[in-house]
Amino acid sequence: MGPPLVTAEPFKSFICKVASRCNLDCDYCYVYRHADQSWRRQPRRMSMATAAKLGSRINEHAQAHHMSQVDFILHGGEPLMLGLDYLRELCTTVTRNAPDVRIRWNGQTNGTTYTPEVQEFCREWDMSFGLSMDGPRVANDRHRLDHAGRSMFDRLERALELLSSADGRRLWGGILAVIDLANDPLETYSYFRSFNPPSIDFLLPLGHHDHRPPGKEGDLSATPYADWLLEIFDAWYAERPQPIRIRRFRDIIALYLGATRSSEEWGLQPVDFVVVETNGEIQAVDTLKVTYPNACDLGMNIFTHSFDAALVSPMVHARQQNWHTLSDVCRACDLVRVCGGGYFPQRYSRANGFRNPSVYCADLMKLIRVVTGRVQGDLLRISAQGAR
Repeated sequence: MGPPLVTAEPFKSFICKVASRCNLDCDYCYVYRHADQSWRRQPRRMSMATAAKLGSRINEHAQAHHMSQVDFILHGGEPLMLGLDYLRELCTTVTRNAPDVRIRWNGQTNGTTYTPEVQEFCREWDMSFGLSMDGPRVANDRHRLDHAGRSMFDRLERALELLSSADGRRLWGGILAVIDLANDPLETYSYFRSFNPPSIDFLLPLGHHDHRPPGKEGDLSATPYADWLLEIFDAWYAERPQPIRIRRFRDIIALYLGATRSSEEWGLQPVDFVVVETNGEIQAVDTLKVTYPNACDLGMNIFTHSFDAALVSPMVHARQQNWHTLSDVCRACDLVRVCGGGYFPQRYSRANGFRNPSVYCADLMKLIRVVTGRVQGDLLRISAQGAR
């Protein structure tokens, strides 16, 4: 199998670390609990001078690539900790300095400070927020406590109630949930399902070959995460209609049926986003922080470098030409156009860099084969019925 044809793509999404601190102390957090501790040298929040320069750089990049709109993702840390006066000023500053491009506002929050006032601000700016949580109280509190070890779950449920209300639904980006094998998959899905979110993304814990995730410490041929996800898939796939998008399943099915675009973790398409830190540093995907110190540094800053300069930097170029970063094992695999070799940080080892199969390779193979097998079986039945 040869490499797919890939052309360089401009950045369409800008993940902006407007806050470098968080009010939660999640024990798996890739920003605060892993190899890279560069957050310690970052300003606690992005200054308005940095926000102004960021807006002008986004405008410059959009004009150069004839883009009429881009996505601006408020990220952290926890962006809502900064308060609405600050966020309103930041959005105004960015917009003022990006007059030639429409900015679509998005954010990611842990929900603990999502209030009716925040929801009103989101309406004002047509801004959607995704909610990070792991399931019902016991599941969520296993890892997502504050710095004093206290549960924040009651605040999260209040955020869920606001986001799932008739007024809040159009402002809700969905749920991000990190998988814990100790949590019952159907109980977790049923809990989220009760709030009818627009989407759920079940995330594999960030780990790699030198820092293996729970359940993968020994035999990498075991498939505990595929087994966990497939229990949810069976329930979700049987639902008619399917009002909730589960991104992992949707991506597998779409790529199997011939799509060439998916979310970052799947497929071989080039990345089309970039990260900007609170001090204006331009960085590669921030989840690389789990691999080694300064893994996502490009040596660039918006005050001295354009986003076009970042686009041709070696790290970004490697993600644009994903096929060339794959191991020989992945290149020879018949599933590579679906799994894309696995999520980039999860391929890492000190011995081979990123030229390894994913630490989750066995799980991905089983998940893809079962999901696509089910879809193929249904397509064959439909075809047979149509031929009668």
